[in-house]
Amino acid sequence: PPFLSLIAFLFKFFCKPRVTVGRKLVMGAVAGSPIDETKQQEIKELIEAVLKTFTLQYTKAYGIALLKKIKADVNAKPEGWRLMQRPRDGLKEPLKEGYLVKQGAIRKNWLKRYFVVRPDYKIEYYESKEAYDAKKAPKGTVAPCGYSVKTDVQKDLVDRLQEVAEKMGAQLADLPQPDKMPDHCMEIHHYRRRCYFIHAENDEEKKAWAKVFKQCAWYCWGFENDDPVANAAFKEAIRRTRWELGRWGYWSYGGTEQQILTDLIVDELNYTLLSDIYYNLKGPWAVRWKLRNQLLKILDTMVSSAVGPALKAMETAIKTLRGRIEGMIREKIEPIFKAEGEVQDKIKDATMETIGPTMSEKVSPRLAGIIQILISPMTDAFQESRGLFEKRLQELTEKVEKEGFGPRIDAHFRALDYTPHQYWSMRPAFDKVDVMEDPLWVLRQFFDDIHPWSLIYKAHDSLKTILDNAFYTFEQELIKAIEDTPAKTDGAAAKAAIEKCKESVQEQFSADAIKSTIDYYKDIMMNIVMPFLQKIVNPVCKPLLEPIQSAIPDAFTDIIDVEEMFDKVLEKIVEAAIDKVVEHVTSPPEDSTQGAAAGGD
Repeated sequence: PPFLSLIAFLFKFFCKPRVTVGRKLVMGAVAGSPIDETKQQEIKELIEAVLKTFTLQYTKAYGIALLKKIKADVNAKPEGWRLMQRPRDGLKEPLKEGYLVKQGAIRKNWLKRYFVVRPDYKIEYYESKEAYDAKKAPKGTVAPCGYSVKTDVQKDLVDRLQEVAEKMGAQLADLPQPDKMPDHCMEIHHYRRRCYFIHAENDEEKKAWAKVFKQCAWYCWGFENDDPVANAAFKEAIRRTRWELGRWGYWSYGGTEQQILTDLIVDELNYTLLSDIYYNLKGPWAVRWKLRNQLLKILDTMVSSAVGPALKAMETAIKTLRGRIEGMIREKIEPIFKAEGEVQDKIKDATMETIGPTMSEKVSPRLAGIIQILISPMTDAFQESRGLFEKRLQELTEKVEKEGFGPRIDAHFRALDYTPHQYWSMRPAFDKVDVMEDPLWVLRQFFDDIHPWSLIYKAHDSLKTILDNAFYTFEQELIKAIEDTPAKTDGAAAKAAIEKCKESVQEQFSADAIKSTIDYYKDIMMNIVMPFLQKIVNPVCKPLLEPIQSAIPDAFTDIIDVEEMFDKVLEKIVEAAIDKVVEHVTSPPEDSTQGAAAGGD
């Protein structure tokens, strides 16, 4: 089909050499540089090779991601949420602000600064509160995506020094020990980028700020491109580039696209070319340390200067061609659906004799027991969250029932808007799901793809999102409800409007809480069942897929991946089994005997 010609053009376009890498590493400022001309050339060639691999992977991933989006648009179904969703930029006021003391980047002196956590989870610091109130520019901004928050700073510094010593062939006892950090100190840490050392007045303040900083590191969005197709393609290209380089393990990353790709390339340089150089550095420790740090800075600059133009070239080409490609895909979508349907039927015919018995004998009987372990914490947490919703509305009622809302109803919304983002407000609900940690660690002993704290953070996120949407929905309904009423000045009318909207939103809250809980169960089940099932059926089924792949018409070989479709077939089978078990477990039992049997599986 014609649209495949355009995708093929993208492949050819990106196959051209488009990488500009500095020709030399300037190491003359430090005597005894370990990087000779040969090593410099190897570094340059490796940077170019990784960028070429990434570019090809990104191009293919973008075409596939765009095709998936269009297919999803064609087959779009209502998501089933009842509550309105707060816009991404719906909050304007800071999530937290106050004084902390920060270590300077160069002079390493400690300076009192006024910290402000923005609704987008970026952290700004100002010379003073007066400077912030006067809307002066911040002294600095921390974009914490990809960072972690360390609260035992002294121990972490020693541990990192030990790691560096091992890489450089030194003994920890021979190295100068880290400076003693102040009490109540924490670190916003990245293994390659600038780190921020901050201390609070006391331990209570430190804990409160550390919780907020951890939230920022978890939720801050780093990507600069707002195209969801490009975001999906970038993530897939990063994953596949690491596979091409033989890096199979889990890799935690975050930041802008340029930062992430730079991190990947510098990591690869460290793995393949530089570890021996670090180990064999000669001279006193101070000289070796200076050489290493200068080398890392030069590499960062060198790689980043190559990554920036490469990403810009990709983005420009995609924007230029996307409209043409998307239009042609939409015109030719039916043949794609037909071809995929035929391939899926062949996969089912070839593999169901293996998959069916495995599901019925080894998977389905265990699902109900696992869900029984997890069902109560999420249910209890949403009940706690709903209680917080009702508490805030009661406080609002007490505030306005004497004199009404006044001229600006939105002035009353701040306490509602920021409740889901305040850790101490949400803590009773979070505590309900945190009890899943031990059962999830037990499950991890048998299922490697279970990541307990990641799943618990997802539960926290679900609780925050539903409560946030509930407050937003309430506010929008309340604004409409008081139109042409005396509620701005009449307390009784204001109270009546709150009660009416509260009743409506509570019903929507309950429906979305149930849906969110079930979706959460399914997510955990998929993490448990899919890797387990794949280990059993893949060795038997994958050989059956080879003749199916070879039979796909040439026009579709770039966009139909049989192994990927086999995984989708497995996912649908597992989803159907999970749906059946979830429906059984979450429905009231017909009698007590049946309920006891389900609970004891």
